Amino acid sequence: MDSMTELVMSRQFSAPRTAVWAAFVEPEIISQWWGPHGWAIEEDSIVFEPMVGGRHELTMVQVDNPEAKVPLKAVITAFDEYTCLVSDDGPHEMTLELVITTRVDFQEFAGKTSITLTQSPLPYEVIESSTKAWNSAFSKLENLLSEFF
Repeated sequence: MDSMTELVMSRQFSAPRTAVWAAFVEPEIISQWWGPHGWAIEEDSIVFEPMVGGRHELTMVQVDNPEAKVPLKAVITAFDEYTCLVSDDGPHEMTLELVITTRVDFQEFAGKTSITLTQSPLPYEVIESSTKAWNSAFSKLENLLSEFF
């Protein structure tokens, strides 16, 4: 798998860890920020079962082209409330037939929350677009959190 790598990125939010955690696990909040700019979530597609073995599913839809859809059909493999969320998505067409592990670690300091997102394995050629997509989504999350904190 020489053509594979790992995406690691960190982001800090001016909100407590409980609020940032909720944004990752509460369907009504997930629907407000998940996905890059220009994409929305089909609200009735969100399934989040908060336990190891639970489902983490949703469908992103391109706002300007509703026929363009990207599913997430993951299984939660680690669930440590307010600290760590890990899921495996795939194999299916949108994961390039890979099982992609996404890990999000949450840390709070002085009322701010830092997250570190790790995804792997990813082909080198998707790292740039994946990084841009996550940064765009995290900007949407930052804007949402700024309404409250």
